[in-house]
Amino acid sequence: MARLPDHLLPAAVGKERISKQAVEQHQRRRVLLASTEVFARRGYQSTTVDQIVAAAQIGVGTFYGIFEGKEDCFLRLYDLIVADAEERVATAVDAEAPWRDRVVEALTTLLELAAAQPDSARIVIVEAPRAGRAAEARYAETVSRLAEGLREGRSDAAAGGPTASFEHAAVAGLAWTLHQRLAVGRPLAVRTLLPEMADFLVAPYAGAGTTKR
Repeated sequence: MARLPDHLLPAAVGKERISKQAVEQHQRRRVLLASTEVFARRGYQSTTVDQIVAAAQIGVGTFYGIFEGKEDCFLRLYDLIVADAEERVATAVDAEAPWRDRVVEALTTLLELAAAQPDSARIVIVEAPRAGRAAEARYAETVSRLAEGLREGRSDAAAGGPTASFEHAAVAGLAWTLHQRLAVGRPLAVRTLLPEMADFLVAPYAGAGTTKR
């Protein structure tokens, strides 16, 4: 005889059933993970809700029960990917280390993550800037946060340091470098990209060659 899933069985005495909210959160995450490949391979504009529900193996009604539509799904996916990246950086970087070491460690973590999860990286770097105003705003906010972290280096910069707009331009420039590779499916060679990108970010504050080990 077929057995009901545990979360649908009557609760045992002294035990609480999983809440409807918890079930929805689990479903939402499962759909987001399934939608990553769909958005990355087809692009935001060409992706349909039918394609997402097919990948997630759920019904259209279930989809609209946990998302307002395709845009809401994409925005939640973007937030999930960025939050995971930020958590990984926070874990990898020693908050007590010198600024330039923190920059290199953060950059290393992000590049390795992008190389290991190119679909997720494509969502953030390639698709978000062209997925509508809300997604563009999310992307711009992410760039601004990264630029703000880079700006901390000004306290250690020698006289004649970077121009006022350097941080934002630097982050946008590195994102564009990754965009060009991800957009055509080129693998990210971390060992090649890291030294050049790290020196590009740190040298204007601490001098050329300061990131070489």
